[in-house]
Amino acid sequence: MRDKILGDIEFDDCVWWRSMQKSLFGSDEDVELLIQDENNEGIVDVQREAFLTYEKNEDRYIKDVPRYIIDYYKWYFEVIEKRVKLDEETQKGTISESSLSKVITIYYVFICRDGSFGWIIGSCWDEESFAVLLSEPEPRVLHTRNELRYLHKLNDPVLGLLVHDGEKAWKGLEQNSFFDAPENLEIELEGSAEEGITPAQQKAYSDYLQKKESYFADMNKKLLTAYVRDEKLADTMLKSEHKVVVATALPKVLFIDRKGNYGWICYTSWDKSYLALHLSAEIHSWMTPRELREYSSAEKIYDKVFGTMFREFSTWRKLDVFRMDGDLQTSPVSVSTYENDITDEQRAIYQDYMSNLSNYIEKLKTELLDYYLHYYDSFEDYVEIPETMDKDHITRDKVIRILSFDHLLIHVKGRLAWNCESPTEENGMAIEWVDGNVNVIIPMSSFMYS
Repeated sequence: MRDKILGDIEFDDCVWWRSMQKSLFGSDEDVELLIQDENNEGIVDVQREAFLTYEKNEDRYIKDVPRYIIDYYKWYFEVIEKRVKLDEETQKGTISESSLSKVITIYYVFICRDGSFGWIIGSCWDEESFAVLLSEPEPRVLHTRNELRYLHKLNDPVLGLLVHDGEKAWKGLEQNSFFDAPENLEIELEGSAEEGITPAQQKAYSDYLQKKESYFADMNKKLLTAYVRDEKLADTMLKSEHKVVVATALPKVLFIDRKGNYGWICYTSWDKSYLALHLSAEIHSWMTPRELREYSSAEKIYDKVFGTMFREFSTWRKLDVFRMDGDLQTSPVSVSTYENDITDEQRAIYQDYMSNLSNYIEKLKTELLDYYLHYYDSFEDYVEIPETMDKDHITRDKVIRILSFDHLLIHVKGRLAWNCESPTEENGMAIEWVDGNVNVIIPMSSFMYS
């Protein structure tokens, strides 16, 4: 049909459309205009007014919006770089408005039923398009095109503009400066589009704003303590005149569940993965992002020594961040229980382990070197040994690197050991700490079921 404002348009698959015969950001593709009409009721005046608003402000959007897309690109970069090969101009530190056209294409101007509108954008890293909501006072990048197509939004007096992701969360944004660099923090609030958000979530966010600087300092202290393996030394370093920066975990998402429990989901540079830090409890505990998102419904306990722990079969489980050798790493800690209670004996052996970890590791290096040299001739028969690890070149510092420290287990009998994978032992080994000494147990099941 011919519309007095929109021109010659056609109906197809829940939208009215036409080519606008223009390209944005140097694309070879013409931009198409899409006007939502899911129920085939015809175009409404608020959509015509939205189109006129878009046309009037298009030059401003072209000028202003790229920086928001670049912010989104940087926020999402750790995922992007795993999916596609990027050149020098499209790295996190070099992406610019001039190089943006290498990674995105604007395909559609989409006008929602309520008069909201935005761009739907294709990218080089994902078959699913993302979108930019343009009709708000400040542009908002949305993760998927469906967030714009099925737009649910609300302006909360505490949290500002929130847009529903179409699944199970409301999303907002907050500007932060982590490690002296501006970063967007995504706010994720559990809840359906119909439910909105709860007073508990508003209160939790207000509480978070008051404490976030102390939370960030506490996280850095936890990471520094894990790295130097000594809390007193970490305190001394942090109190010194020298600036200490532990740029190893970057908060990307603040998650708040409907009961007001909250925490950060962080990108971890040591394993290029994601780790959650529960902030709303007295002891800030590491956990998986899934555990944080399912915190309210999970079977869990809060222990005065271990912090928050989750039930896993016959154990209580948590995550620790530690440095065994070289960089930090993340690994589970499981406390075995026949009943449901953690014992004081188990708490005491864990505290002793944490307090004496540096000494234990030095003893472990000696024990492992003796073990490696004693069995070296038999290892040669079935393990390809690089020259740097042969009998003439192996050292105490090198030998520890042959193990993967996968799981710290605290036995129901009050014994503590690392379960380790090793190229020299098909069924792994256990490294037990007992009475200040190191005991190598092969295979690891001999410890687990003894």
